[in-house]
Amino acid sequence: MNKEETLYLPIKQVYFDEIIVGTKKAEYREIKEGITANRYLLKDENGKYILNPEVTESGKEYFIDDYNNGNFPFMPKKYKHLALAVGYAKERDTAIVEVTGYSFEPHLIRCNLYAFWTIVYHLGKVIEVHRK
Repeated sequence: MNKEETLYLPIKQVYFDEIIVGTKKAEYREIKEGITANRYLLKDENGKYILNPEVTESGKEYFIDDYNNGNFPFMPKKYKHLALAVGYAKERDTAIVEVTGYSFEPHLIRCNLYAFWTIVYHLGKVIEVHRK
């Protein structure tokens, strides 16, 4: 598997187990300016997040917390797999899971102008599982 196409995520045991048995079909992560946005969103050669041309206006400036009429303004990195690991201990359960798609969900919308955004990774088949 290609490292650039695989996103590493720590996860709680209960959610890990649900993904492995197939009852949890999505993994949610909040997008925050800085480290998490850098992990989840595409950037151009100047280090700026790449706008989604289908939901943004040319020449307008957008920010991570813009509600944008319910459309997240930036493009996600196209991960093919999630590398999941339970917690941070050296000995822990791990798995590789296929990503079949993604979506964005707004939360805590304020004045129809600002929102906290979550990226949702839609999960496919479990490719490998390693129990501690």
